[in-house]
Amino acid sequence: MKSGSKILISGGSGGIGSAIALACAARGGWPIVGYVSHQERASDVVRRCGRGAICRIDVRDRSLDAPPAEAVVHCAAAYSPARSLLGSTDEMLAELLDVNLSGPLRLTRAAARSGELKRVVFVLSSASFCRGTGPYALAKAAELALCRLLANELAPRGVRVDAIVPGWTATDMAQQAAAALGRGLDEIAKDHPQGRILDPEEVGRLCAFLLFERADEPPGNLVVWDLRDGTEPAWHPLDDSSLAARNGELDSVHRL
Repeated sequence: MKSGSKILISGGSGGIGSAIALACAARGGWPIVGYVSHQERASDVVRRCGRGAICRIDVRDRSLDAPPAEAVVHCAAAYSPARSLLGSTDEMLAELLDVNLSGPLRLTRAAARSGELKRVVFVLSSASFCRGTGPYALAKAAELALCRLLANELAPRGVRVDAIVPGWTATDMAQQAAAALGRGLDEIAKDHPQGRILDPEEVGRLCAFLLFERADEPPGNLVVWDLRDGTEPAWHPLDDSSLAARNGELDSVHRL
């Protein structure tokens, strides 16, 4: 990416999405802040960026269209506190898979139509490694599989696909997840070796670094940053399928 590059961010009005927009704008990017219902919040993100635009992006829309952009960052997500797959309903699972799995596929498909697409970044969750339970973990694990399959399919077109997998991060969704465990984020943070969890701004800067400092050409990386395991993000080849079985064991750390 270079100065002026258009970066479409689904879920761009949320905690991590807005942090990514701000970090990319600081590097000269042109963030397109996607939202579903929080238009004013998205507009505020653009005001804080000092550049960019807003765009209503509902990844559940079967006829989804997308403005031309050189990069797409998938931040939109649906969450459920349910901890049992056997106890979940078909409706719950269908909603989670529609947003977290089919949604990024729809948006990538729509963005690729313009012919301008060079980069795709998935912002996932440590639940993608089944470091969690229930239908949400299933949906995020499926999204990681989608990310890897799209990387293989888009590589011949010269489109690079990367994934960022943050651990606990101070967002509204994380507060919901903590509450489902009967805890607060402050309590969760105390369980981490450093006594803290990630800030959205840290994930935002990591995503901007990935987009603006790493080459556009494939292959992509899987960047895991879970403060339960280490203080720095760990970089792996996206096709390193052994990670799922290693349950968070990290190596090959690259400092920003």
